[in-house]
Amino acid sequence: MQKDNLVYGPHSVSDALDTNRVKRLWILDTSDKGKAAQARDEIASRAEKSGIKVERVARSYLDSRMGRANHQGIIAIVTPFPYADFSVWLEKNEPPTPCLVIVLDGIQDPGNLGHILRMSAGFNADGVIIPDRRACGVTPTVEKTSAGNAGKVPVIMVNNLVRSIEALKENDIWCYAADKSGKVLLTEIEFPPRMAWIIGGEHEGISRLMMEKCDEVVSIPMPGPIESFNAATSAVVGLYEYRRQYPG
Repeated sequence: MQKDNLVYGPHSVSDALDTNRVKRLWILDTSDKGKAAQARDEIASRAEKSGIKVERVARSYLDSRMGRANHQGIIAIVTPFPYADFSVWLEKNEPPTPCLVIVLDGIQDPGNLGHILRMSAGFNADGVIIPDRRACGVTPTVEKTSAGNAGKVPVIMVNNLVRSIEALKENDIWCYAADKSGKVLLTEIEFPPRMAWIIGGEHEGISRLMMEKCDEVVSIPMPGPIESFNAATSAVVGLYEYRRQYPG
């Protein structure tokens, strides 16, 4: 059984409230009336109206809970992050409905994952698929980095990415790997309405088996001295290009 988690920062706590995950809330006890304090007070008021216990505590107590993490004066105990079920997700995204999904092959940096979730929500992606091993899951740091957007896009955790790619293709979702070895440039490709954009991990990139399963390997043109983008930036570039072609 998964343990309860702590999330921190007003955006992450507000998102957890939106998805009914908050069980208890600690807020900085202060006489400050600035914007940050007002934001915390609004969250506390929402929590209290939902019957959630809210405690106003000293900064030292919050620091003892989160250490060096920038809690911004608010911490919540929440239930574990609600990953979406892959089979159920597939049923909700059956053809011919347009579909944009990000597949992450071994992203380990919580900052990268949080940024990708934030941008996936911003570009209205239909889902983000991650593996359950040798990769980062949705941790409190990821939720904080996502600026409260981790719960705004379905995150699907699977135990076999290769089989998941096969299932996507069986459901008429074309799979494109973003890799500098690609012979096709991103600027030359016309994406289909139903597509997966596959991003490799920070150190090993996309695995050989995953690459072989993809319909196309696409490189992002970079005329400067840098060989490749990092994982989060590569994800965002693909999200942007899809939405440029399909603004809806």
